[in-house]
Amino acid sequence: MSGSFHLIDGLSVRWHQLSASLQADTTAASQVWWQLCERFCEPHRRYHDLSHVTALLAQAERWADQIQDTHIVHLAIWFHDAVYDPQRRDNEARSADLARCALLAMEVEESLIPSVTACIAATAGHRVTTTEVADMPLFLDLDLTILGSDPGDYARYCAAIRAEYAWVEEAEYRATRSKVLQSFLDRPVLYFTEPLRAEYEARARENMRTELQTLSSI
Repeated sequence: MSGSFHLIDGLSVRWHQLSASLQADTTAASQVWWQLCERFCEPHRRYHDLSHVTALLAQAERWADQIQDTHIVHLAIWFHDAVYDPQRRDNEARSADLARCALLAMEVEESLIPSVTACIAATAGHRVTTTEVADMPLFLDLDLTILGSDPGDYARYCAAIRAEYAWVEEAEYRATRSKVLQSFLDRPVLYFTEPLRAEYEARARENMRTELQTLSSI
């Protein structure tokens, strides 16, 4: 439990630093923080939780020299899984709507909002949907860095995703998950930016092929 409090405290500092750099309304920013915290702490989340936010913020820092607008990338990280119900198919659109309302309430520069919400909506298919948001390819790549993690971390990710879909019968889960994996493996490239492709592509494909073999052999 103390670890969870430490995680929340650390993220709270980072959120308020971000909102201050945006010159956001402080009362609204605090309200949004608690709303995000409540959502990311929902009991059904095993992967799409505050640890996922933390991991992506760390990745954004690692690849900071590739970012054009830090505010867009960091806001997209914070909001892209704000709405997450494994039994629905509109989580990305609902997360984008939540982000739009929250950022308007915070009175941030409104020109940022379309780019942030476009990045969030693009996670539905993990494809670049516009060339007008320079950071969209990188943001999407950051969200998929888990695929190229070491085998132990990838195995924990797989277990966490399965736990989020605990309500799905095993055979159905294996079939659906296999289709998702194959759809990614069928892509010419998984990562849109050259630096992240060089870092993660080969390992991501190896991890997914291994998982696919495991799912088909159970």
